[in-house]
Amino acid sequence: MMSAVRRFTVYKWRWGLTAAAIQSTLYFGVGRLHLTRSTELLRAHLDDAIPFVPATAWLYLPIYAGIFIIAIVGFQTKRHFDSALRAFALILLIGLAGHLLIKAQYPRPVLRPPFANWSETFLAWVQSIDPPGNVFPSLHVAHTSSLALILYHENRRLGRWVIALALLLAGSTLTTKQHFIADVVAGFALAGFSRWIVLRGLAKEPVPTAAAEGPP
Repeated sequence: MMSAVRRFTVYKWRWGLTAAAIQSTLYFGVGRLHLTRSTELLRAHLDDAIPFVPATAWLYLPIYAGIFIIAIVGFQTKRHFDSALRAFALILLIGLAGHLLIKAQYPRPVLRPPFANWSETFLAWVQSIDPPGNVFPSLHVAHTSSLALILYHENRRLGRWVIALALLLAGSTLTTKQHFIADVVAGFALAGFSRWIVLRGLAKEPVPTAAAEGPP
């Protein structure tokens, strides 16, 4: 008979991967719609002042995927994991509405071969799969920051590390020229809002163990 801990692990991976698949399908679907978008709508002078650093692409996509994996592995209680799923869904719905209604697009410096180094090669690949129109709010920032805040609610030590990673990722969205500053600010705001919504009334201490709580 499968132990409670093993059942909870299977539960987390099943729903975590399902959420990621749904998010990817909807995100790329909206990003590939033929919408008239403006490169000036959200553009600020400070956006232009931020340097373009292709090497920070190694912080952009790997940390994004890494935080999702850390969250799936790291959550120890079903109630916190389920709260993270609800926050994920809320952010996705609001974020996609923003992508459809706020018709902005970042004027990316598009990289083309021959590339100077592996960082440019990697960022060019990211540009080829990540639509330039899905900018406001930044789902990269909103999702990872929300997960970090909910992890911190359950486990402060792990949460601090994930918050630091989420901040690095947020900075990389600017230096890879994937997002405007407005997108990042909106992403943080959406993360804080979703965290408040899903954790209302959920006590910090004590929290039950995964073995004790387990999935239904």
